[in-house]
Amino acid sequence: MRARFGLAHLFFLVTALLFALWTWLALGTTALDGLNAPSRTPGVDPMSGWGQVLAAVAVVTVPYVQFVGLVALAVWASRRRLHNFAWAAGLAIPFTWGGYQLAKFLSRQERPPFAPPLITNEGFGYPSAHMTSLTMLAVMVVAALVLTRQRRLFVGLAIAGMTLVWWFIAYDRWALRAHWFSDLVGGGFLGGALASLALALAGVRVAALPDLVRKADASENTPRRAAVIYNPTKIPDPVIFRRHVEGECTQRGWQSPMWIETEADDPGAGATRRAIRRKADLVFVAGGDGTVRAVCAAMSGSPTPVAILPVGTGNLLARNLDVPLDFADALDVAFDGSPRTIDLVEIKADDQPADASAVMAGMGTDAAIMGDTNDDLKKVVGPAAYVVAAANALNQPPFAARLTIDEQGSEEVEASMVLIANVGQIQGQIDLAPDASPDDGLLDVLIATPKNVGDWAVLATGMLRKSDTKGVQRAQAKSFVVEADAPVAYQLDGDAVGECRRLEATVVPGAVRVMVPR
Repeated sequence: MRARFGLAHLFFLVTALLFALWTWLALGTTALDGLNAPSRTPGVDPMSGWGQVLAAVAVVTVPYVQFVGLVALAVWASRRRLHNFAWAAGLAIPFTWGGYQLAKFLSRQERPPFAPPLITNEGFGYPSAHMTSLTMLAVMVVAALVLTRQRRLFVGLAIAGMTLVWWFIAYDRWALRAHWFSDLVGGGFLGGALASLALALAGVRVAALPDLVRKADASENTPRRAAVIYNPTKIPDPVIFRRHVEGECTQRGWQSPMWIETEADDPGAGATRRAIRRKADLVFVAGGDGTVRAVCAAMSGSPTPVAILPVGTGNLLARNLDVPLDFADALDVAFDGSPRTIDLVEIKADDQPADASAVMAGMGTDAAIMGDTNDDLKKVVGPAAYVVAAANALNQPPFAARLTIDEQGSEEVEASMVLIANVGQIQGQIDLAPDASPDDGLLDVLIATPKNVGDWAVLATGMLRKSDTKGVQRAQAKSFVVEADAPVAYQLDGDAVGECRRLEATVVPGAVRVMVPR
C-alpha cells in the first residue's frame, strides 16, 4: 500500500474539519436556524402524486441499497486488480454505517415536527444517513474514474451528474421534512470524510501532492517510451488496462507506450525481441508466470529493466520481489522503483532447446498438479484450483532418479518431487526454499520423498511452521542434473511442459533487471 500523502489524505482533513465546524454550528449555536426554518412548516403532502414520487425515491435510496452499490464497486475493482481500491470500497460500508449511527447517537437531534411516518424517518436526524451514504458512494465512483484515468470530460460529466443527483436526494429529504437542512449538509461532510479516510487507509492514492501531474525531467530532450508486452487472455478489462497504463505514462511525461500482444504459440519471446528492436526504455510484462518467464528470458543480458504488472493467478516472481499485486501500486513501482539485477536458471529437458526459469522448475508431483489444474476453474477460484488438482497428484508413487550437483558425483534417490528454485516463496507465504535468493548466483534444490498423502501433510505442516522437515533434502549449487529411470512430468514456473527423463539446470547470474520497490 502507498503511504505517500495524496488527495485522499487532504480531502479527509478538509471534510473532517468542515463536518466538525458544521456540527458545532448546527447543534451548538443558532447560526443555522434561518436555513432550518422552512422545515418547521409542512412539506410536500406524502399522499399527493409528487409526494408519492418523493416517498418512492426515499425508499430506493436508503443506505442499504447504496451499500449494495459499494459491494458491486469492490467486486469490479478486484477483478481489475485494483485491490487497494476494492479494500477501500469494502471499508466504506462499515465506516459509513458506523459513522452515521455514532453521530446520530451523540447528537440526538430530533427530526422536524412535520416529518411523515415514513420507513426512512425512524430515529434521530443528524446527520442524514441517506446523504452520508450517497456522498460516500459518489466519492468512490469519482475516485474509480480518476484512478483508471478516464477522460477529463467524462469525469467532469460524471461529477456534474452525481452533484445533481445529490441535490435532488437532498431536496427529497427536505421536501418530505425527513430532515433539517443542516442534517443534509452534515451528512454530506461526514460521507466525504469517511470516504476519503477509507481511501487513505487502503492505500489508494489518486494523485500525488504537491505535484499532481508529474512531468518528465527537464533535462530529457526526448521523452522515454515503454513497451507493454501482455497476454490478452489474462486481462479482464482491456480498455481500462490500456487507459490506465497510457494515462500513467502521459502523467509522467513519457510517450504513448508500444502495445505488443503475446501469441498462443509464443508466450513472450518474439514480443520481447520486437520491444528490444524498437529500443524501449522500459518493458512492462502483464500476464501469468509463464509470460513473465518468457519475457525475462528474452531480456537476459539487456540493460533495459523489466516491470511486472501482476495479472496472473500465481504471480510468483512478483511476490518474491515484493512487487505489489495491486495494479496501480505496481505501476508506481515500475516508474519510481529501483532496478534489481536477478539470476535466471537455464533449463534443458532431454534433447529439447534450452529454456529458462525465473521462479521454480521441477519434476514429479508439482508438475502433475500444474498439469491437472483446470484453467477455467483457476479463473474463478484462483490459486484454490491447485488444491483440487493436488488431491490426485499426491497419491502418485515416487520415481527413481539419479542426482548430480555441480558435477561432483551422483546420488540415487526415490523422490516424489525434485524442485529447482531461483526464489523460495510460493502461495500463502510458504518458503519451499528458505535460503533461495534471486541474486546470489546459486540455484536451490529441494528433493521431497513423501510416499503418501499423510507424509505430504506432515511435510506441508513443517514448511508452514518453517521448521526442519523429514523427507526433505536441500542443497545449493551452480548446476544440477536429475535423471529419471522413466519419463516424469516437469514444469517451468508453474506451466506444465510435458515429460522428460533428464533435466539439467544451470544458473545464469545477473541475467535480467527487474523493477522492485525502493
